[in-house]
Amino acid sequence: MERYCNSSWMQIVQLLNSDIEMGLSEKDCEIIRRRKGSNKIDLPDKTKIYKYILNSLKEKYTIIKIIIAILLFVFQKYIPGLIIIGILISDMGINALYFLQRDKEVSNLQRLNSTETVVIRDGMEKIIKSEELVVGDIVRFSRNSLIPADIRIIKSDHLRVNEKTITGEDLLKEKFENKILSGNLSISDMKNLLFKGSTVCDGSGIGVVIEVGNSTQIGKLLAMFKSANTRKHSFKKMTTNIVEKYLLIFFIIIISAGMFFIMSGQDVDKTFFTKALFAIGCMPLSVVAILSYNLIINQYAKDDIEIINFSVFNLVNDIDILFLDKIGAISKEEMVVDRIYVNESIIGKDDTYKKEITSDRLLEISLICNNSSYNVAEGTGTGDLAEVAFLGYAARKKVFKSAVDINNTKLFEIPMDPDKKLFTVVTNVKGRYRANTRGNLDIVLDKCTHIMLEGIERELTDEIRNRIKLIDMSFSTEGLITQGFAYRNFNYQPSKSENIESNMVFVGIAGLENPLIHNIKNDIRNIKDRGIVPILFTEESKLSAITNCLKCEIIRNKNQVVAGIELDSLNQDEFKELVGRVRVFCRVTPEIKAKIVALFVKDGYKVATVGENLNDIPVLNLANVGISKGEATEMVKKISDVYIKDNYLEGLFNIRKYSKEIKTNIQRALKLFFMTVLSELIILSGCLILGQIGIMNFWIMLIVNAIVMIPLSIITVLRSGKEVSIIGMIIRSIVVSIITLISIYKVEPSEGQIIPLIFLGTDALIFTLLNNKVSIRKISNELTLGIVTLFIIFISAFLITFINGIIIRDIIIIEIIISIVILLTYEILSEKWQNS
Repeated sequence: MERYCNSSWMQIVQLLNSDIEMGLSEKDCEIIRRRKGSNKIDLPDKTKIYKYILNSLKEKYTIIKIIIAILLFVFQKYIPGLIIIGILISDMGINALYFLQRDKEVSNLQRLNSTETVVIRDGMEKIIKSEELVVGDIVRFSRNSLIPADIRIIKSDHLRVNEKTITGEDLLKEKFENKILSGNLSISDMKNLLFKGSTVCDGSGIGVVIEVGNSTQIGKLLAMFKSANTRKHSFKKMTTNIVEKYLLIFFIIIISAGMFFIMSGQDVDKTFFTKALFAIGCMPLSVVAILSYNLIINQYAKDDIEIINFSVFNLVNDIDILFLDKIGAISKEEMVVDRIYVNESIIGKDDTYKKEITSDRLLEISLICNNSSYNVAEGTGTGDLAEVAFLGYAARKKVFKSAVDINNTKLFEIPMDPDKKLFTVVTNVKGRYRANTRGNLDIVLDKCTHIMLEGIERELTDEIRNRIKLIDMSFSTEGLITQGFAYRNFNYQPSKSENIESNMVFVGIAGLENPLIHNIKNDIRNIKDRGIVPILFTEESKLSAITNCLKCEIIRNKNQVVAGIELDSLNQDEFKELVGRVRVFCRVTPEIKAKIVALFVKDGYKVATVGENLNDIPVLNLANVGISKGEATEMVKKISDVYIKDNYLEGLFNIRKYSKEIKTNIQRALKLFFMTVLSELIILSGCLILGQIGIMNFWIMLIVNAIVMIPLSIITVLRSGKEVSIIGMIIRSIVVSIITLISIYKVEPSEGQIIPLIFLGTDALIFTLLNNKVSIRKISNELTLGIVTLFIIFISAFLITFINGIIIRDIIIIEIIISIVILLTYEILSEKWQNS
C-alpha cells in the first residue's frame, strides 16, 4: 500500500489506466474484474450453523447418544428418550452458539457487500452496487458514506473518517490528498488512503479504487481472523475426546452385557437395560463446559487478562519459541530521563537545573512533540513511555507542558513512523513559525546543518558531529535509549507538503533509562529451563540492547544481537542462517519481524508472539499463540488468543501453569461423573437381584446426573485436587453401592426412592469437597456451589416424597442419617489414607 501513499494521485490514476474526468469504460470494467477479481469479501455465511450441526453429528459422543435415544424409543421409554434428545440438542445448540458468537461481529460486515456507491464511468456519474467496483474506478464519497473499497484520495474537502472497522480505534481521522514521503507506514499513518469498511463522518471527496474484495485491508484482516479461528480452536476437541473415551467404555459394556444375556437365552429385564443406557446418556457436557469456561474467564479478567480463545490453555504447553517485546517482558513499563547532553556537556537527572536557552529549548521540544499526559501530584502519566518520561523530567525542573503550549500554538504534526523515526510538530511562536523535532539520533543529526551552543546557532562541523556520536555511543553502552532534538525556524507558515525536516538546528540528546524488571535473570532462566527459547524485539540501539540483554542473560555474547539494517542486504540463505543464531533483533520493520516469525513456524517450531499495534497483526496470526498487550485495539485482540494488559510474561506463565491443571481437572470431573454412573449401574444390578428395580427410577438418575453433577463438576474443574485412579473409582463406586443396597433392603419401593438420590448426591458432594480441599470456614465460589448442591439434593428428595404422597417412617430417616455418617467417615478415612 505504501507505493500508493508515496506517489501523487495523478501518478496512481495514470498507473491504473484511469481518468479523473471520464473514469473507466464499462467494457474495461469487465476485463479488469476478470483479471483482479470482484469487490465482494468472503464473510461467514449465516447458514454456517448447519455446518456446526453436521460436524457435531459426526462426533462419537453425539452418535452414541443418538443410539441410546433410539434404543429407548424401541423399548417404548419415550420420555427418557426425549430427555436424551433434549440434552443432545442443548449440547449441539450451545456449541453452535459458541462458534456463531465468535463470528457474529464479522458477519455484521455483510453490508460491505451490499452498499451502493457513486462512480464515474464513461464520463457519467452512476450509482452501482459496491461489489461491482473494480480497480481504477473513480468514486465520489460524502458524509455518512461507507467506503466501498480501498481508495487513494484525489480530492478532499475537510475529510474526516472513522476507521474503527480497520483499526479498532473509535476516533475521527483527518484525510488529505497529498503524497506521503515516509516509508514503512502503519495503516493509521496512511492519511491519503481510505479503507473499505470505514465511514465518512465529515467532508467529502473523490478517489480512485486501488484494491478490491479480499485484497483490501479489511479483506486481509478477515482472512487472518478466519484462519486463526480455524486452526487454533482445539480445546473442545480435547475435552470431547476424553468424554468419548469414558462414554464409549460404558456403552460397550452395557450393550455387550445385554447381547450376552440375549445370546445365552436368558431373559433381560428391559427396564434395567433402558435405565442403564439412560444413566450414561443424561450428561449435559456443554452446560458444564460453558459455565466452567465463563467462571475461568471472569477469574482471569480480574487480573486484566482477557481469554479470547479458550484453547490457549491447550496451545500454550507446546511453545518452543517465545518472541518478546523488550518493554513489559525484561524491562518495566516505564522510562526516566537519566541525563541530557547540551552545550557539549552532560547534565545528570539529579543535577541542579539552570535556566539557559539551549536547555530550555530541548525541554520545550520534548513537551511540544508530546501527546501524552502527566499527573504532577501523583508522579504518573499515560501514553508513550518516552513522552511520559519527558513530562516527568520537565515537571521536576518546574517546566510544564500547559505553559509551553500557551506560547507555542500547534499548527500540525508529522507523526513518527518505523522508517523515518522522527516526530515533528510545527508551531506558531509569537508570530513566527518553528518545526520542533525529536527522534532517532542518527536520523536527527543527518537532518541538521547547525547546532545551538549557549543559545547561539553555529555551523555543525564534522568534528562536532563525531563528538555527538561518541556521546550517543557512550549513553548506549550504558544501556540508555537515546533521542535527539532539533528545530528549524521559518519566516513564513510552512505546509505539510514541503520538506520541513531539513536544514535543522541540533539542540541535544536525552538518554532515557528503561529499568530492567527485578529478578529478570531468574525469569529468563525459568523460561529456558522450560525448554523455551526467548527471542527479543527491541526499538533501542544495538549497543544498548547488547548491554541490557547481557545483564539479563538473554544472550551470551554480542554476536547474538543484530540490527534491522543489517538484515536488508542478506539473501534468503544468509538471512535464514543469521536468524537461527540471533536472539535479539533491534529496530526491525514489521515486514522483517513477520518474516522472522514465519521462518520458525515453517520449520515446525511452536511459536508464541506478542503484539500491541496493527503492524503486529501478521505475527499474531502466524503464531501458535498470539498475545496482545498494553493498549492493543479491538482488531488486534481479535487476532490474538489472549490479551494481557500488564506484565504479560508473568500472565503468560500463569496461564501455562493453570493449563496443566485444567486438563487434569477436566479428567477428574469426568471421573467423578462416571464414578457416580458406575455406582448407579451397580445399584441397578443389585435392585434387579433384590427384585426392587422400581426403586432406582429415571427421575433419580436425571436429577443426579443432569442437575446435581453440574455444580460438582464445575467445582472440580475450577479447583485443583488429587488424582483419582481407575481402581479408586471402582472401589468407591462399590462401597457407595453396597451401603445404598443395604439401606434399601426390604424397604418399600415408594419409600426407597429417595435413598439412592440422597446417597449418590451426598457422597459425590462429600468426595468433591474433600478431594478439592474446599474449606467450609471461608466463603468461596466452590463452597457456594457445594451449598447449592446440598440444597438441590434435599429439595429434590422432598418434592419426590410430596408429589408421590409418600410418608417417610422414622426408621428410614435414622437409616439415612447413619448411612450418611458411614459415607462421610469412609471418605475422610480414604482421604487420610491417600495423604499418608
